Amino acid sequence: MVKPFVLHGSRVLLETPIFTLREDIAEHPVTGHTAPYFVLENPDWVNVVALTDEGEMILVEQWRHGVRRVELEIPAGLVDPGEGPLDAAARELREETGYVAEHLSVLGSVNPNAAYQQNTCTTVLATGCRRTAEQEFDDGEDLEVVVLAQSEVLARVSGGEIRNALSALGILLWVQNGGR
Repeated sequence: MVKPFVLHGSRVLLETPIFTLREDIAEHPVTGHTAPYFVLENPDWVNVVALTDEGEMILVEQWRHGVRRVELEIPAGLVDPGEGPLDAAARELREETGYVAEHLSVLGSVNPNAAYQQNTCTTVLATGCRRTAEQEFDDGEDLEVVVLAQSEVLARVSGGEIRNALSALGILLWVQNGGR
């Protein structure tokens, strides 16, 4: 049976507005090898698979600096302190797209990269979505709403146009829960 490593200490190496870099000194429970392990402390994240009354999926195009290109993704964002995933999903959907959902439910949760991140990404299904407001961007955001037929979304995942792993996973969770 795999045993947990023994933590001997931690220290913060860097704090930024979007993550904290932490160094842990940990000992292998079998070999006794002690080494530094680095953890990116990130806020929890929410993805939103949003469907209109007509069954179309609401996506967004936005610049992603890490890959230096515009990406097609499902609406998503950080879970604010004290906020649950359903509330965060409703807020992010409204802010990024101007749409409000009639019903929200959790499709599933994952750890985006358990090797060096501690956060959780929850995918929420939003149904009965209707546009009721204007978009409300955070500083540095500029998003374009794209509404597509479900079959077109699946074709764009298969064709490699939707490349963001968490967006693709959110769409997969939707398919596994009966989405087409």
